[in-house]
Amino acid sequence: MSLKGPFIWEAHEFIFQEKTSDWYWIVGIIGLSVSALSYIFGGVLFSLLMVLITLVLMIMGSKKPGFIRFEVSKKGLMINNTLYPFASLESFWVEDQSHLELPSKLIIKSQKRLVPLIVIPLEGISPEDIREFLLDNLYEEKHEEPVGQKIMEYFGF
Repeated sequence: MSLKGPFIWEAHEFIFQEKTSDWYWIVGIIGLSVSALSYIFGGVLFSLLMVLITLVLMIMGSKKPGFIRFEVSKKGLMINNTLYPFASLESFWVEDQSHLELPSKLIIKSQKRLVPLIVIPLEGISPEDIREFLLDNLYEEKHEEPVGQKIMEYFGF
């Protein structure tokens, strides 16, 4: 049985974790310590860069997630206003995490070098329906979520 689609849903950009004041203190102390060490060893530019990075981390840590609109149709994958035609995509994997009470994820391998893996949360949509629809258009191949993305989620970004 082939599903017709399109499948349209919205999901959060990321899973928001409320940061405590301890989190901000730790980020500030580590960032300013690295900055001070860099300055002591003569890396003035790197020292200024570390101060800037520390401030950006603190600002980004307090940012609440927005919503992203996803659509999977016969044309391809649409993320907000960006279309990824199936011809530019190689394969997909549906990581069902419903047994862990986490949103399932759709991981798509793209032919683009800058965005090799696209990880999409499947909030409020059936992972099995998406899988069945994509089987008609892409190869199914096991993909793992990038380690960098897992680290960012762990630290609350």
